[in-house]
Amino acid sequence: MRQRHILLVGGIGGQGHELAKATALGLRHSMIQVPEWASAEQAANTARYAVLDYRDPDEFLPLVRDWHAADPFDAVLSFTEYGLEPASRAARELDIPGDNLAAVLATRDKTRTRALLDRHGLSPVRHRVCRSEQDAAAFLTDVEGPIVLKPPAGGLSEGVYVVESAQQLTERWAWTTSVSGRQSVLAEEYLTGPEYSVESMSRHGTHEVVMITEKLTTDFPGFVELGHQSPACLDPGEREAVEDLTLSFLDLIGQRTGPVHSEVRLTPHGPRIIEAQTRVGGDQIWEMCQMVSGSDQMTETMCALLDLPDPPRVPQARAAAIRFFSCEEVRVRHVEGVPDAERAPGVVRVECTLRAGQELGPLLSSADRQGYVLCAGDSTKDAVAKAEAARELVRVDCVPLTTAPARRSGT
Repeated sequence: MRQRHILLVGGIGGQGHELAKATALGLRHSMIQVPEWASAEQAANTARYAVLDYRDPDEFLPLVRDWHAADPFDAVLSFTEYGLEPASRAARELDIPGDNLAAVLATRDKTRTRALLDRHGLSPVRHRVCRSEQDAAAFLTDVEGPIVLKPPAGGLSEGVYVVESAQQLTERWAWTTSVSGRQSVLAEEYLTGPEYSVESMSRHGTHEVVMITEKLTTDFPGFVELGHQSPACLDPGEREAVEDLTLSFLDLIGQRTGPVHSEVRLTPHGPRIIEAQTRVGGDQIWEMCQMVSGSDQMTETMCALLDLPDPPRVPQARAAAIRFFSCEEVRVRHVEGVPDAERAPGVVRVECTLRAGQELGPLLSSADRQGYVLCAGDSTKDAVAKAEAARELVRVDCVPLTTAPARRSGT
């Protein structure tokens, strides 16, 4: 029997977690990776490996066609944000499993997501597509309260800012447009209430919520995520409302097979969709989901597309929490205590990129953080306590910057 062969477009954080999962299933796998995330390890563990900008169809699709003609693929997959559309287009081009284009296009552009929700009366949020600062000023006046500015196709919380008054608008419009470029800006009313992420799995149009995670973010004006914990502490009515909204949303966008990471705010008027991506959750949320629910979303997606039996779900922990290192506007003089944190109760992993001599600028996006502590616990409260205690064991001696940093952190 011929060994199944899949094409992976990109990899999560460049780490190639998908490769290990494909190998565990006995699959052959080829990969196309962007230059900034390419590695010799990936190349050594694939049948075929190419480094190119897969967002360029004129470069990407001819190579995929040639590879498929020489060594056919059985499915195309991507679990990374910018690989989702190319993967779906390749699946269509080759007429093999992996096409999820309708849902990808409905969620990659936040303005399209809002328009779709509006047309169907689901998760109402006042918003406006603004082509100028004057458009945003008019919307701020109409809303009579804080608004949020977003690049339509951004990620990593880049360019997302709250505007509370007309006096703040010029500065924060400039911040957002520095990320969005020539694109219009999406302005939305600011929603109050706690924020959650919802991890779901779909198989051929049938959906399942597998985990809800609580979020911890920076205060105004940005929304950089500082931590997550799961399972979320919701009462049964709140949980049902969040799940019902998510399942309706998945039907609406035409989600077919694979994970969706939906961000939801529980407002006084009920849950509201903030945005969603047709991929696993970043920030190790996909790993926390596997730890707590037993759902390995990447492996389950491969199995669904290839008509293989679902892998068993075996939870490894009752709860999990992650806390990020988030120094900003400082010069690092000394870092110690990482080994102590690694030995702390409940710790699964410590990743710390803080080093003496670093000059760290403002915390503008998730890419500016300096690693994390991931912990398991007997309850959500216990996991949070262990993650925060372990993070405090990493002692960072730093001084405020008096001049502009030599470079941004995370680059």
